Amino acid sequence: MSPELFPDEAEQLEFHENARALAVQKIRRYGERLIRESTSAAKARQHPIVQKKDVQYAVQRLRATGRNRKDVLFQFLGAGLLGVFLQGFTTEMLSPEPNTWTAVVYVVIGFAGIFGVFWSLIR
Repeated sequence: MSPELFPDEAEQLEFHENARALAVQKIRRYGERLIRESTSAAKARQHPIVQKKDVQYAVQRLRATGRNRKDVLFQFLGAGLLGVFLQGFTTEMLSPEPNTWTAVVYVVIGFAGIFGVFWSLIR
């Protein structure tokens, strides 16, 4: 490994061959995606070659992609929990003899849903 890629402390440790193989595999996958995104950005800007700003744009885009998936998951789960809360709490309160503990459980589910949706929006 080249010394300019790793700090001095990392050079003192050796990789287990399975760990090295996994690291190389992950680096190659990321590198392939980075090259694809950089090329795509250069083509979109009608550049004849891939420039530094195309690579920087690709890095930002790849970082954002990972965050967006998590945010969408939080929004989806939060919205689902809010739906469970709205239907369950309403049904429980409209029943002839509402159960207090069931209503409390629905309120907790509602707060979890609100937390999931807003957490994904403020990130």
